[in-house]
Amino acid sequence: MEYGFAAEKHRIFPPMLVVSIVNFCNLRCIHCYSPKFEQSEGYKRTEMSWEIWTKVCDEMAQFPWSILNLGTDGEPLLHSRFLDMMRYAKKKGIYPINITSNGQKLSKKISEPIIKERLLDVINISLDAFTEETYKKIRGGNMKRVLDNVHHLIELRNTHAPDIKIQVNIIDQPEAEKELEAFKAYWQPKVDNILVRPYYDATSVTGSVGGNITGKQKIASDVERWPCQLFWRRLTICEDGQFCFCIDDWHNKSEIGNINRTSIKDIWQGDTYETLRDHHINRRFSSVSYCSECTEWEGMRWDYDYFLAMEKMLGKNLLE
Repeated sequence: MEYGFAAEKHRIFPPMLVVSIVNFCNLRCIHCYSPKFEQSEGYKRTEMSWEIWTKVCDEMAQFPWSILNLGTDGEPLLHSRFLDMMRYAKKKGIYPINITSNGQKLSKKISEPIIKERLLDVINISLDAFTEETYKKIRGGNMKRVLDNVHHLIELRNTHAPDIKIQVNIIDQPEAEKELEAFKAYWQPKVDNILVRPYYDATSVTGSVGGNITGKQKIASDVERWPCQLFWRRLTICEDGQFCFCIDDWHNKSEIGNINRTSIKDIWQGDTYETLRDHHINRRFSSVSYCSECTEWEGMRWDYDYFLAMEKMLGKNLLE
């Protein structure tokens, strides 16, 4: 495997920006650190300001190869100005825009403008279960509501905007493993892609990374660790404007700047990021304290990541 930038233009600006617009959620999933995060010392409920959002979009608009991916620390549909934000991004010509949502807030009131105004290009809905019993155990939410929302979304999409892609995903964890095949069989004829995600322990209660703290992660100990592809493919912007090099950094311990002081391009091309890339490409993982005990790298394969799912749905290689 050859590691590094997939294209020369990616040296200039990241091929994907992962933007967290809120740091709070309306569910309490058993596989997610969010419930503990919201109870941690110093936590402050935050949604991204309009000023930061426009800074992100204005700079992204100059680099048409960059994907806007909304997700990470919270449920993006909970942002009080979500529709306005998507309208602004579309006005700036940003494409594609991808959202990961739990679907609980994807009611007619919000799904109809999303579809009819074509505000999103890929809608990824995390379901994580096939039966109501398992959904309640894993996600704790209202399964009937989310299914009604998703089915209505599909109907709207099919009628008004068939070019918008819909994906559902499920995490391969012990509580749901017996439902994987039924899940895939049910959704396959209805959506554009089904993503089965591996389970991994991203963050411990203290904010450190790795350690398989739940014992549910399937660790392939005989595989030699590879460089984390995030350093060449994605940059995370938190709800307060901080840049983080790790997509699963809940406590912003991998913070390397702030968009209020530094541009996205300057962070991406800067000495700090180049040093981090050098440590990873030369397998000096212990030189980066946040990376030293990480186990998520196994879920960050260079030949099979979220870019491949996007390519499958949109019909184009977004890394070229």
